[in-house]
Amino acid sequence: MFISPFETLNVEDDRKLPLATTKDVAGGEVMWSGLGVVNPFAESGKLVDLKKSPRLAAYFAKHRDQLLGRHVAKKSPANGYRTIDRIHPALTTTPKLLIPDIKGGANIVAEKGELYPHHNLYYATAGDWDVESLRAVLLSGIAHLFVSSYSTKMRGGDLRFQAQNLRRICLPLWESIELTLKADLIAASKNADFDACFDLTGQLSGFNAKQRSILRGHLAEVAV
Repeated sequence: MFISPFETLNVEDDRKLPLATTKDVAGGEVMWSGLGVVNPFAESGKLVDLKKSPRLAAYFAKHRDQLLGRHVAKKSPANGYRTIDRIHPALTTTPKLLIPDIKGGANIVAEKGELYPHHNLYYATAGDWDVESLRAVLLSGIAHLFVSSYSTKMRGGDLRFQAQNLRRICLPLWESIELTLKADLIAASKNADFDACFDLTGQLSGFNAKQRSILRGHLAEVAV
C-alpha cells in the first residue's frame, strides 16, 4: 500500500515521490512506469505528524488493517505507519546510477535526478565525478570483474551487485583527469558504446596488455 501509481496516491504532494523500480531500468535506460511511494518521514527523519497531513492520515486510515498487520507495526503500534527503511527525499533530485541487485551482467543506468530508487535497486552517486562518466567506467567490464570476484553466484549464474563489492573499485580524482578524456567518457556512456568504455577505462587506469585482456573478458559479459 506504500507503492501505487503516482497520480492515484491520494496524499499531500510532499508525501509522495516518483519511484524507480527494477522494471523501469531493465532495458538499459530509465523508462518510468508511473509508480510512486508514500513518504511518512519528515525532513528531520522522524515520522510526520499526521495531524498536519490530513490526506495522508486518511490514506493510512483506509489501509489500517494492512499497516497494523506488518511486523514493524506489531513492534511499535504508535509508529505503525513507517516504512521499514527510512526514505530520504533529497535522493530523488540527485543524479545517480541505478543498479539492480541481482543481474547476469552489470545493468547500470544513469538517472538524472527525477526518481527515488526502490529498495531492490542499488544506487551510486558520483560525488565530484559526472554521473555519465562514472557509468562509462562501470560499463567497461570493471564492475563485473569486481562483483564476480567477490560475489557468490546465484542460481542460474546471476551475480549480486551489492554495494560492498562495488565500493572496492578505485577511481582517480575527477580534477586529475584530462578534459578530453572526461568528455569522451561521458559520450561513451550516453551512446552505450561498450568498446569505447573499455578503451577509455584502460587509458584512465593505465592498464597494461594483460590487465586489458582480463577486463575484455568481463566486458563481453556486460555487453551481451
